[in-house]
Amino acid sequence: MAKEVIMPKLGLTMEEGVINKWFVREGERVEKGDPLFEVATDKVNMEVESPASGVVLKILYPEGATVPITEVVAYIGEEGEEVPVPRKEAPEEKPEARERVAEEEIVTQKAETEAAEERIKASPLARKLAREYGIDLATITGTGPGGRIVREDVERARKALEEAKKEVPVTERVPVAPEAEGRVVPLSRMRRIIAQRMVESVRMKPHFFVFQEILAEELVKMRERLLPLVEKETGLRVSYTDILVKVVAKALERYPLLYASFTDEGIVFHEHVNIGVAVALEDGLIVPVVKEVERKSIAQITRELHDLVERAKAGKLAPEEISGGTFTISNLGMFGIDAFTAIINPPESAILACGAIKKKPVFDGKDIVPLAVMELVLSCDHRIVDGAVAAQFMQFLKTLLEEPFALLL
Repeated sequence: MAKEVIMPKLGLTMEEGVINKWFVREGERVEKGDPLFEVATDKVNMEVESPASGVVLKILYPEGATVPITEVVAYIGEEGEEVPVPRKEAPEEKPEARERVAEEEIVTQKAETEAAEERIKASPLARKLAREYGIDLATITGTGPGGRIVREDVERARKALEEAKKEVPVTERVPVAPEAEGRVVPLSRMRRIIAQRMVESVRMKPHFFVFQEILAEELVKMRERLLPLVEKETGLRVSYTDILVKVVAKALERYPLLYASFTDEGIVFHEHVNIGVAVALEDGLIVPVVKEVERKSIAQITRELHDLVERAKAGKLAPEEISGGTFTISNLGMFGIDAFTAIINPPESAILACGAIKKKPVFDGKDIVPLAVMELVLSCDHRIVDGAVAAQFMQFLKTLLEEPFALLL
């Protein structure tokens, strides 16, 4: 009997996937575990392996098709074996029968819709408001923990609908200038998701920024001393980002609000410091997460982060490796950027932007001398974090980076 190949569920919030590429053609033989096709979700691209050995009898969806999870996309079996065919339409029925069937379908669709809404992760208040406003929960992107829909998501959707219904009076309309000529490049799925999440973050989270300049002389010396030690243990060169991940985790343990999350029910304090690191890709960026950083050594962080970055660039990350972050670091120092502000990655409450380490003239109390300096900018969600807490966190982080022995305290 032919074996079904289905669109797998690659994450808790995944409802559909896009078939980026087929690695096989109809009639070709595959072995169990061979890659069949590449699927793109709203987070990662992943290869789907063959569930059985045999011949690819039928491919039901072409490249570029969007397919719901658990939907059959292909069949594998023995050569010449028949595959199920689409169900034929039923013969014409009498009007009374058609009406009865239509009524049953309406009832069934209503039941299915209600069941689908129950499966959607949403707070009780969000469900109540969605019913009052007549908004389908399935059309709302949740920004709460684990993609849960909260009150602000529903309110934002309601405002968007109201704005869409407004019409500008004819007397107030102005001529629209002709569009400039240019080449239109369709948005990739990744770029579309990035745009959506960043706009939602700016709209929902009242950002404020704290700037801190640190003397990086000791940080540079720390890396120079760690280079041979970490390379001996891992075979890899420790980077400034590796060290920052560890040092930032130490500071976060003292200020847990910086890696908490805001929800309608209250502030969620997370058990572990899971730090995401922004990685640039050709068509966007991705944020792999180093889990439970507080328990790991710099050598472990170097090994794990190097592996995550390499697989991120190759599109080989698993969904669980880009989820569960509680704080993010974005480092553009390798591009020579002095300082920048970053947008918070929902549902986190803060992100640290790191600039380049550069020699600058600094007054040391007696003379003006050239010293290594680094600019750090902390973006915070003002619903959770107040200015004083953010300042204290940055002061403590400055102490840890300028006086490495403070890490032992």
